[in-house]
Amino acid sequence: MSEIEQQLFRGSPQAIMVTDLDNCIIQTNPAFEKITGYTFAEVAGENLSKLGAGHLNEGFYETVWLTLSNEGSWQGEIWNKHKDGSVYPCWYSIVTLQDQSGNVSGYITQFFDCSALKSSGQSLAQAAQYDELTHLPNWEMFEGLLSARLEKCKANDEQLAVMLVDLDRFKWINDNLGRAVGDSLLQEVARRLGSVVRGEDALARLSSDEFVMMLPCVDGVEAAIKVAQRVVDQLTHGIFVDHREIFISGSVGISVFPQHSGRGKDLVKKADVAMYAAKQGGRNTFRVYSELMERSKGPQILREEDLTKALVSGDIQMGFMPVYSIYSHQVVAVHARPSWTHPELGQIPFQDFSALLQNPESMSQYEFWLDSELSGLDVIWEKFPGLRFVSFRLESQQLQGKENIQRWLSQLNRYQRSGQMMIDVDLKTAMEREGELFDLLTSDALLSVSGFVCHSPSLEHLKEIQPDMIKLDSDLISTMRTDEGRQKIVDSVLNMADKLEIEVLADGVSSAGARGQLMSQGCMLMQGRYFGMPLTLQQLLDHLAVEH
Repeated sequence: MSEIEQQLFRGSPQAIMVTDLDNCIIQTNPAFEKITGYTFAEVAGENLSKLGAGHLNEGFYETVWLTLSNEGSWQGEIWNKHKDGSVYPCWYSIVTLQDQSGNVSGYITQFFDCSALKSSGQSLAQAAQYDELTHLPNWEMFEGLLSARLEKCKANDEQLAVMLVDLDRFKWINDNLGRAVGDSLLQEVARRLGSVVRGEDALARLSSDEFVMMLPCVDGVEAAIKVAQRVVDQLTHGIFVDHREIFISGSVGISVFPQHSGRGKDLVKKADVAMYAAKQGGRNTFRVYSELMERSKGPQILREEDLTKALVSGDIQMGFMPVYSIYSHQVVAVHARPSWTHPELGQIPFQDFSALLQNPESMSQYEFWLDSELSGLDVIWEKFPGLRFVSFRLESQQLQGKENIQRWLSQLNRYQRSGQMMIDVDLKTAMEREGELFDLLTSDALLSVSGFVCHSPSLEHLKEIQPDMIKLDSDLISTMRTDEGRQKIVDSVLNMADKLEIEVLADGVSSAGARGQLMSQGCMLMQGRYFGMPLTLQQLLDHLAVEH
């Protein structure tokens, strides 16, 4: 370097470093140590990535080096990590070095800490590259990374997955607990999602409660599903914010290149459709995109004719949920609940497809299937006569007309030859059609009422119906710890049940925290994932044999 160049190098207020073709540092100036905290001796021979804050990936650097190769220079904002561990934004300017033959021999990089400019609203990145809250790339940067990586996938015949993660019920947390709590929660979610991705993956924040992931070099849909399951698992653990534990979950949609599309934006759109299907499937789960999902967003994704075929093909099976008593620490009853293993949408719970039971054909087909499943329950009572009841749900459309009600009365008498059956009926149906359902409500079968998700009943209504049990819906239980309104409903129902001396069964208990909270309020019958997943009949018998 000439004397002037040397003076500029030594006296520049910006950090300057020279790297070789492998991006290893071979020279730095005095300002470099002031800005990064590292002496030259500490970084000599180290890769440039040593300075990064860890929010970038190979796809980003590939875009940078491609720009350098084509244009000879690149400018942009990158987040650095100081020697003391603090993270700060820097504005980078990189130019290529050429030897006498004109070949690229290395790079000269200048950068400065632009924190002050960002805090004064004059970000040189113009908020077009990073999300300030989580320090993750935003949509503009992610789109560029995705496009660049897709070109590489096409050239190398590789697969790539896009995964859209939407936080369930985040708006309620933000509105009711405050933006500061919401922001802290988002930062922790970003950290947890970052623990799932690999070095070559990309993670970005799309909007308030949406994140997107790019997974190159995946070995098909099954590999992407494994990552999605890890994402769901990461988000189910409680997050401590401001001395309180907050529970949140995520719905994940998956699309894969080249099966679903060859364009980046289309892959994201299709992942969004799959994510919506995951929400329709009960939240806190994932779905892989299929053309079936494109037909409509909403319950119409599932068609009545598909249900009828599934009943014949065996895709719908009966699962048995053990009902636990907190007093005895044992299974004291069983709830029979159908589930549909859909080839495109995965496992669909009964509450999500029961609305399809509309016309006489599908209703008749379902009730024929249900009758065959429940007719064999004698084996449960024969082996375990101490069980209090086996319950199942009857939907409103199954109880229309006196003929249907009399038929169910006859079937209930047949089911409970050896033990007690309990039917679960929606509260609204029981209240509005109490006279019509009188024979059923006063039969020998036990009655539970549910459907308290939107409102709690009055004491008078419960007195009129006189149920043997009240069931708290799974959606109510899963949200009560983060939704103050739903917690009030739970409190109200438990108080009324106590006054009327009616037992309460909580459905959907999935954590020790929910179990402890319900137990402290006097609810002693529970079912849900915390106690075990639905079992086949044989699995149930084996489980009861071990327990009893």
